[in-house]
Amino acid sequence: MKIFNIIIASIFLFAGCVQPAKNNITVVATNSWTGAFARAAGAKNVIILAPFEMEHPSEYELRATDIPLIMNARLIIYAGYETMVKRLQSGMDLKKEVLLKIETDYSMATIERSVMEIAQRLGTEKVALQNLDSIRHLMIESRSQMDKSGINSTPVLVNFFQQSIAKEMGFEVAGVFGPAALEAGDLNRMAKARSGLILDNEHNPVGLPLKTVKTGTAYKKLLNFPGLHQTVTLLDVIKYNVHLINSSAE
Repeated sequence: MKIFNIIIASIFLFAGCVQPAKNNITVVATNSWTGAFARAAGAKNVIILAPFEMEHPSEYELRATDIPLIMNARLIIYAGYETMVKRLQSGMDLKKEVLLKIETDYSMATIERSVMEIAQRLGTEKVALQNLDSIRHLMIESRSQMDKSGINSTPVLVNFFQQSIAKEMGFEVAGVFGPAALEAGDLNRMAKARSGLILDNEHNPVGLPLKTVKTGTAYKKLLNFPGLHQTVTLLDVIKYNVHLINSSAE
């Protein structure tokens, strides 16, 4: 810890002596999810701190090489669940107006609110509204397709972190599991719930044991953080998750 603090202090001194380049960092996002919200808000130059390949991107620890990026950022976007939050809030002498905490889930209400909060900071409201129109259209079309196919007529068991997209797609949530590992009592409770689909979270999948008590029930792992399966944007993740849900009926 002492060594890390010494490195931090040294980089602070170095950062203070270096003039930012013309193409200096505009937005730093803690992970690919907050970064996707930034892009939807109209941010052009977004630096992502936590690699999307991590099993748990929220647990990323700041490295010394991240400090110059953070110090030159016009805006740092975080969600509050990241391990690095305490360092950002109190360990780097950052101005409060540089930090922006947003909500991250796939309910349309949250997407609209968080995207516009970022856009207002960046002055990119026009672009943000256009991107939100595209996301809203995708949500409406996807929900309409599921209504027509009837796939969302059967209740689902859903990972705690995937409730928002399930509800947006019109599913009744029969039971919520996770984020902790399922215990015997959880399995017994879920076994009694009427459901035709299990929606787990690919970033912390804990619902696989449910297949042993819900024989024949389709099991799908949805995304939250973009990056896997060629996803980059919020639109990409929504499209991927919708496709995965629809494939459960095939």
